[in-house]
Amino acid sequence: MLNRRIITIYTKELTELLRDRRTLIAMIVVPIALYPLLIIGSVHLLSIQDDERKAERMTIGIQYDPQYSEDNQPAVRYLSRQLQAAKEIIRENRNNESADIVSNGLVSIDRMDVLAVDDVSHAVEAGACHVGVLFEIDESARQRPAQHNVTIKYDKAELRSESAAARLRDVFDMLSRNLTEEILHRERLPLWILDPIHVSTENVATPQKVGGMVLGSIVPLVLVLMTITGAIYPAIDLTAGERERGTLETLIVCPVPPVELMTGKYLVVATVAMMGAALNLISMGATLHFGGFTDMIGASGDTELPLEVLPVILIVLVPFAMLFSAIMVAVCSYARTFKEAQNYIMPVILAALIPGGVAAMPGTEISGINAYVPVMNMVLLAREMLLGHFEWLTILKVMLSTCVYAGSAVMVASRVFSTESAIFADSASLKASFSRKFMQSARYPTSTLALITTAILFPVWMFVQFSIQPGKGESALQTFQMTAWLMPIALVVIPILLLAYFKVRIGSALGLNSAKPRYIVAAILIGIGGWIPAHEIFVLQHAISPIPKAILESNDTLMNAFKNQGIWLPLLLIAVIPAICEELFFRGFLLGGLRKTTKKWPAIVIVASVFAVFHIILIKFAITATLGVVLGYLCWQSRSIIPAILAHMLHNGIAVLIAFIPAISNKLGVSDLGPIDHLPIHIIAIGSATVIAGIVLVASSRAQSTR
Repeated sequence: MLNRRIITIYTKELTELLRDRRTLIAMIVVPIALYPLLIIGSVHLLSIQDDERKAERMTIGIQYDPQYSEDNQPAVRYLSRQLQAAKEIIRENRNNESADIVSNGLVSIDRMDVLAVDDVSHAVEAGACHVGVLFEIDESARQRPAQHNVTIKYDKAELRSESAAARLRDVFDMLSRNLTEEILHRERLPLWILDPIHVSTENVATPQKVGGMVLGSIVPLVLVLMTITGAIYPAIDLTAGERERGTLETLIVCPVPPVELMTGKYLVVATVAMMGAALNLISMGATLHFGGFTDMIGASGDTELPLEVLPVILIVLVPFAMLFSAIMVAVCSYARTFKEAQNYIMPVILAALIPGGVAAMPGTEISGINAYVPVMNMVLLAREMLLGHFEWLTILKVMLSTCVYAGSAVMVASRVFSTESAIFADSASLKASFSRKFMQSARYPTSTLALITTAILFPVWMFVQFSIQPGKGESALQTFQMTAWLMPIALVVIPILLLAYFKVRIGSALGLNSAKPRYIVAAILIGIGGWIPAHEIFVLQHAISPIPKAILESNDTLMNAFKNQGIWLPLLLIAVIPAICEELFFRGFLLGGLRKTTKKWPAIVIVASVFAVFHIILIKFAITATLGVVLGYLCWQSRSIIPAILAHMLHNGIAVLIAFIPAISNKLGVSDLGPIDHLPIHIIAIGSATVIAGIVLVASSRAQSTR
């Protein structure tokens, strides 16, 4: 239950926030006025443009023949006769309900002009005519027993040209059908001879399901983004805004614990976020209903918008709003000014857009791990509910996982808001951060330097990896060789240059300290047995969410890449160089930057997650992140990067030896196993015991040194 102080803070902050004119405009005026203006205005504009295109005269360009005079071009005469014949057909069938050849495009056939030009393609490209027509005809033939070849040239980049080409194509299709019927009638042949096997399709989806598909393509993502953006302004105003106005210190000295103060502010942000989502939902639903869209879409009888599901989706969004409200409060607590908080918010929005955009793609299903990915699971769940799929187990998965994330985010926000560094943030300028005059020698890089460097290197490294991927039919050996050359530059040379510039001692920053023998022994145990639990994690992941076939066949790709190369080259390119470079950067540079500002396990988990993301193949995130956690723990406890390099090198090297030396795989009894088959039980027991022994040795060693 909330105590009286939290309720008082909540009421006070919410009242002041709702009195703010900017809040009311952003939360009420914009969503209520935005959807009607955007949807109705855009539809009205498109309708006007469509009517204008239909009413516009269409100019048809015909190749000019110098053998004839300008007024006596045979191609112009032929096309004019065809257009006149088309008008006669339309006139004859206008009152025939069974005729399906009369379309909106053919009704405006009177607005077609025929023009002879020197170069049809150039005339269409220059805009002198909407479309061009080239055809082969025999003017001397009174009958038309042969096939006529007609080529319509148009400019796909111009909407009017494409529309004119479609109208003209309809004209020739209609003339072709009419001519076919005349020939069959003259030869006394039935019409069905042209279609001996007639195939028809029948839609079995209910109108509500079709309407749900229409809404599901855009509404879930819009609702999720509006819920996120609804939390932005109140989160900034109640944290950085308080600090910028100078009222945060006054509020802190009140006899209220910082946790209760943060809880009251957090509940205000969550309330405003849900109010914004509700107003956006109401405005969207009212616009679709009262704007005539439901009647217009349902006129064909096969589509009906399920607007009654939208309130249920709003209820499901409650834990999602709680999650991102906590994230916004935690992020904005670090900002000193309103403007700085806006800069901090942008990466959060971009991070939410990525899984949301993936979920909005056709074919993405709410199955496996997708049901637990933040933002993605909510977008997919909303789409499924719009389609009429109410699977309570799936809803429970999404709700529980989002609640767990929200609870974790609330605890993080509470911890952040309670720290003095967040309350009494300094105001050092960014310029001073790059001035060597005021720099002092340090043992470790700052967390800001480490994180910014990592953030810049990630997209660069990703683009490099994509650019050196082998083409179809090419060997992957060149990719491994290029990676071995570029990895030391990106992950070692660049961080060392930055450390030297910012006067950070390279040895201590990268963890180049000697390690005690017990840590070396622990590293050997972890490195030798680590591949066994890693394989079992991969098998378990495949059972939960099927692994793509390309990933399962990666071992064959590896074998083909190093065919006839010996064992030392794959050991060097896969085990030695990656182990040294990755450990120096992730467990050295990045983990060293987080040592002073972040506690042990948060720092280890953050570095492990970044380590997994850098490998790009996110389907292996669980395996790589688990390995990163173990290596990070080993490095943190030993205060040296040497054991982590050794364990990493052994882990990769043993996998290479098993893959390339059949005698080893036969000895272990794994030669006939596939990538998703369980290892023998005795191998699992030995490997797990070896890794556990190494971890216990690391933990006990640190405890003894502390005593």
